[in-house]
Amino acid sequence: MFVTSCSMWIYRKAGSWKIDNQRLSIHLYLMLALSLFNFEANGQDSTNHFSSREKKEIISSSIDIDFFTTFAGITVKNGETSNDRNSLYLYYNLSANNKLKAGKVVMTNYYCSEFGIKTFFDSISLISDDQYTFRNTISYNIKKSKFAFNFSISSKSQYFNHYNYREDSAGKTIKYLFTSYLSPGYSNYTGGIKFEFDNNCSIELGLVNGRNTKIKNQELFESRQSAKLYGLSKGNTKKMEFGFNLIVSIPTHQIFKNFYIENFSQLNIEKDKLSELKKYKVDINNAFHYKLLKHFRLTLRTKYLYDINVSDKPKIINNFTLGFYLNNAF
Repeated sequence: MFVTSCSMWIYRKAGSWKIDNQRLSIHLYLMLALSLFNFEANGQDSTNHFSSREKKEIISSSIDIDFFTTFAGITVKNGETSNDRNSLYLYYNLSANNKLKAGKVVMTNYYCSEFGIKTFFDSISLISDDQYTFRNTISYNIKKSKFAFNFSISSKSQYFNHYNYREDSAGKTIKYLFTSYLSPGYSNYTGGIKFEFDNNCSIELGLVNGRNTKIKNQELFESRQSAKLYGLSKGNTKKMEFGFNLIVSIPTHQIFKNFYIENFSQLNIEKDKLSELKKYKVDINNAFHYKLLKHFRLTLRTKYLYDINVSDKPKIINNFTLGFYLNNAF
């Protein structure tokens, strides 16, 4: 079994590159540690001359890890505009799914991270992609059906500072902090019913859901010159909303020969705003993969993000890439 992990994060601060080993959550290490267990324990009841019975208990663990990276180097001579500059673009996506089963109890762990950076050799470096999602779930199967009682905890944010640009009163372009680690950050606490189908694909209905929005770095309010961001007022670091949610999870899954689909989507509804569609919060991350040769892949990844606290219009991102991948499942 192939296992890939990333234990270092590289970021730029005060004009120099540094390495931070502490921002990769301990959840990922626990998830990888669980993948070391893959065994069966057999036990047999006592036997007499009237009857004989064999009892078999199974504890199993499996993990699927997918790593994808692509990069592009661009050189320009005699460019026509200031944008015609030498640059290097690097992007990677890492996802891991672990499943531990003991009888009717199933624990699943999910981690996904992506990072993209564009460096202009003669000036600055810009982070274009930066996001992580953790999710831990424990389920109890209902008899022998595909349904289960389910409880999950998930979190989503970014690792690095992101900046934007605006003009000051003198017409000079200045950089200002736009988002940072856990600013914003989202956590979901969900209890409900899960339906599992087709090899670890699942649909979860959260009958009880608490959604916590965080702004850990209060500097955002000053830098963005706003008294309210992501539904929080200045001075408040977190806000809890209660309601319902729906989660669809499809790990990298084959549809046709060399053609795969991947999806992780969340829908959050506040309990007092069930009839107001514009107040629904939607987060969809969907990808189509086409495998080439042995370790190359074409990927079309689409993200659909909508939260009225961020914007009154949905944000849609389409990213088409060709790059190198490693996967222990296909």
